[in-house]
Order: sequence, then C-alpha cells, then structure tokens
Amino acid sequence: METRENGSTLPLLDNNVHNDQSFSINGKLNTKEKSEVKLNEDNESLKMEKSKESVSQEKIPYLKCYQFQCFALLWFGYCSAYFLRKPLGVVKTVIGDELELGMREMGCLDVSLMLPYAGLQILAPGLTDRFGSRKVLSVCLTCASLATFLTSFAGGFPLLSASIALTGLFLAPVWPASSQMLSSWFPDDKLNSVFGIISTATYTGGLGGTALAAIVLEYSGWRMVFVYASSFAFCIGLLLICLKTPQDRNIVVPDKKELISKDSTSKRSLLSFLKTTGVKELCVTIFCIKFVRHTMYLWLPLYLKKTLGYTNLEAGLLSTMYDIGGIFGSPLLGVTLDYFIPGAPLKGVSLCLLIGTLIVGCFMITATWGLLLNCTCLLIMGATNCGPDSILVGSISMDIGNRKAGGNGASVTSLCNGIGAMGGVVEGPAVWLVWQFTGWTGVLSLILCLTAISVITCFWTYIIVQKSDLKELQECLTEEKC
Repeated sequence: METRENGSTLPLLDNNVHNDQSFSINGKLNTKEKSEVKLNEDNESLKMEKSKESVSQEKIPYLKCYQFQCFALLWFGYCSAYFLRKPLGVVKTVIGDELELGMREMGCLDVSLMLPYAGLQILAPGLTDRFGSRKVLSVCLTCASLATFLTSFAGGFPLLSASIALTGLFLAPVWPASSQMLSSWFPDDKLNSVFGIISTATYTGGLGGTALAAIVLEYSGWRMVFVYASSFAFCIGLLLICLKTPQDRNIVVPDKKELISKDSTSKRSLLSFLKTTGVKELCVTIFCIKFVRHTMYLWLPLYLKKTLGYTNLEAGLLSTMYDIGGIFGSPLLGVTLDYFIPGAPLKGVSLCLLIGTLIVGCFMITATWGLLLNCTCLLIMGATNCGPDSILVGSISMDIGNRKAGGNGASVTSLCNGIGAMGGVVEGPAVWLVWQFTGWTGVLSLILCLTAISVITCFWTYIIVQKSDLKELQECLTEEKC
C-alpha cells in the first residue's frame, strides 16, 4: 500500500497491469500509424492512377488520328501483299510458254506459293508474339517484295519456283502481325467492324494486282509485272516501320480489356495451341470456308460455261458477283455483329454460315432458272462465305488466343489462318478427283457439305467457349467467397 501525505492509503499498481496498459496504448498508436501508412499508400496509388488517366486523357484527342494512321498503313500493307500474290495467276500461261513448262510444272507453281504460306503459319505460329508486330510486318513484307523482284530474273523452273516459294514464306506472318497491331488500337466492342472493313484490302488488292498484271503484261512483258508489283510492296513495307503500338505512345485505349500476362511462345508447342479451348473447332471451320472460297474462285467460271452454257464473257462477269458479295459482306457482317449481336460473334457467324448453306442448296436447284436468280444466289453466297472468313481469322481468333492461350492472340490467328490456307492447297486435287468420278453435281454437293460442316463446327466453338467462360466465372466467384 502507498501512504499519502494526509495519511490515506492507495493500492500499488501491479507491474503487469501497467505493462498491459502501456501495451494497449502503444498498440493503439501502432494501429493508428498503420492506418495512416495505408491511407498514404492508397493516396499514392490513387495519384498514380490519376496521373495515368491524365496522361491518357492528354493523348486521347490524338487517338483517332493514331487509329486512322494505323488502319490506313495496315490496309495498304495487306493490299500490297495481294499485289504480290495475284499476278502469278495472270502471267502463268505466258511464263509457261516462254520457259517451256509442262502442265505438271505449271500446277506446282501454285503449290510453291501456298504451301510455304500455310506451312510457316502452322509450324511457327509464335513469330509475331515473340518479335512484335511492327518488326514482323515491315521485315516480312519487304523481304517478300524482294523475293517477288527475284522472280523477274527467273530463267527456268528451279529459280522460278524457289522465288515464288520465298514470296509465300515471307507473306505468311503478315496477316497475324496485322491482326495483332490492329486489335491493339481499337476497343473490343468495335473489333468485328474494324476487321470487316480492313478485309476489303484483300479484294481491292486482288483486283488491283490483277489489273496491274494484265496491263503491264500487255505492254511490257511478264517480267516487268513482278518488278512493278514488288516496287509498290517494297515502299509500303518501309512505311510500316512507322507503326507503333498504344504502349509505345503511352496511350490507354478506352473500353479495352486488360490482357493477362503473356506466356512465352518459345515454350509453347503446336499441340499446346491446338489444345486451347475452341481452337481445333475454329481451325476446322476456317479450313472448310477457305476450301469453298478457293473452289468458287477457280472452278465457278468453268462450271458456268460448261454446264449452264454461258459464254466466256458472261461466265467471267457472272462469277464476279461472288467477289462483289465478299466485298460488301465482310464489313456488313462486322457491323452487324458489333451493333446487333454484341458479345456473341460466333453465334452471329454461325447464323451467317447457315444462310450460306441454304443458298448453296438453292443454287443447286435453281441454277438453270435464269441469269437474275444466279446473280442473286452468287451474291449472297459470296457475302456469307467471305464475310465469316475475315471475322474468324481476325477478331475472333485474336480474342480466343488472348483470353484462352495466355495472351498469344497472334499465334492462334496464325495457326487458324495457316490451317485454313491448307484448304486452298488441297482444294485443286480434291475437286478434280470429285469431278472425275461424280461430275459437277458431286462438286456442288461437296461445297454444300463443307459449308454445312462449317456451320456445325462454328456453333460448337461458340458452345465450348461459352462453357469455358462460365466455368472461369464460377471459379472466380468461388475464390472471392473463400
């Protein structure tokens, strides 16, 4: 007991009680300090976010200019790629006569172009994800133009086929690199429209390359055809080095989902990409679509002439209705998917392919009913075949690759486009065999069956991807609850 001066006593405080009280006071102080530190950290992170937003907002007024620059350069880049591909079909007969090539060598020239083009995309799909879209685009298009220039010096079949094969090899990564660059600059809810519009470069380049080849062949010979085409593509290839990604310009594109961290493509095999959710089914769909498209390009004029009795001029003009349908079908489908079927592009593409299947069956029945009906059927067939092609190997494959394959969208696009291009490689021999045994009825039946298969596999891809998304969402909710 402690004695006061007035004689009263007070109990002594226990040391433990004193320590507990001091501990509680210190604990309160520590808690207060911690809360202050946490508040400071939150303020700093908020300032960082605001600074990022301010940087992006400062750049936003120029965003549309950068998007237009990117779109224009990529459009001309992919257009120039078709300036390198299309002249061969125009000058092949003249080359064969001058170099004394047989039918066997002539047939091998097409394979020399398409087989390396498809093969490199299948066997090495990760080039763009590994080296970057700007480098791949500029280097590959420039090298492809040099290989095409080398074709003009060919004096025999070995050098001719080798230079054409090099052209196909260097053109292989151009579309996957273009897809990656394009998708990085535009919001996710506008990608279908953007890819639909940029696919017009395919048809514009095809028509321009064919016209250039025909005019130059008439006045300057077949060698100068490759010189002019390669010169145009070489200049565009040099311009593509000016392309930059939004990250290079420190721009945050609005309404753009943040990608998950990209896996190293050097550690991923072809089989691992094929095992990605929906990729196998998507590859089958694109293979069938491209097989049908190449069949229509190469065999439709012959069918119109031999079976329906049109003249060469009428058959040529009528077959262009298929091309016109493709030109308008791609952007129309892209806009429709973004504005009327948002968030479910695979479902919309499946519906489009189903309409195409019905029109093919209608064409088989009504082919002999007159010119107007044939024009209508071919126009719709072109729109419902070429439209889905550009969307599937563009925005959809990029989306699946980015979300399901560890951010490797360009790799999945390359794989899908390469397997699809194999449809163009095997189409010639396959259609010839069917025609030999069953005639034109068998060829049209083959087109109908492949179009129907594409409907099934495309819708099945939609179901698989939807199930995968639902499973990921459930796992995410479960982890949050835990």
